[in-house]
Amino acid sequence: MATNGKAPGGGDPNQGRGSLTPEERDALKQRASELGKRLDVVHARKAPPAGNNRARGNALGEAFKIVAELVVGVVVGGGIGWALDKALGTRPWLLVLFLILGFAAGMSNVVRTARRMQAASEPMQRSAPSVPDDDDDGERRPGPQGGSGAGGGARPGPAKR
Repeated sequence: MATNGKAPGGGDPNQGRGSLTPEERDALKQRASELGKRLDVVHARKAPPAGNNRARGNALGEAFKIVAELVVGVVVGGGIGWALDKALGTRPWLLVLFLILGFAAGMSNVVRTARRMQAASEPMQRSAPSVPDDDDDGERRPGPQGGSGAGGGARPGPAKR
């Protein structure tokens, strides 16, 4: 290449660059359109299901409530124990005792909330379709109708002598 920016022989070095024939332009538009459609399919597959945000928010709120109940139980128990220890001069026995009682109260609140949540979701769980057994141990187990699968459903026991 010459120092004046022209190709040897006097031609333009960028001749033919950046220009597309109508066939090439149509092929490029076709590929871009196909790529756009494929991207739309991928985005639709990765998008969260509609209407799930409310359930997710409710679950997150319940989780924070459970954690807060446990922490508050321990903090309140510790505060009461510390105050009684200071007033009665029994350090650290009442603090330890009320910390344990606060933890127990927090855990009872957590268990009560978990039971309530489980009772609320039980009808939904019962209405869900059953899932076939996918154990890889090769054994057939009785199905939900009480039938015995292959092999009569009996398990091989220890060899009798």
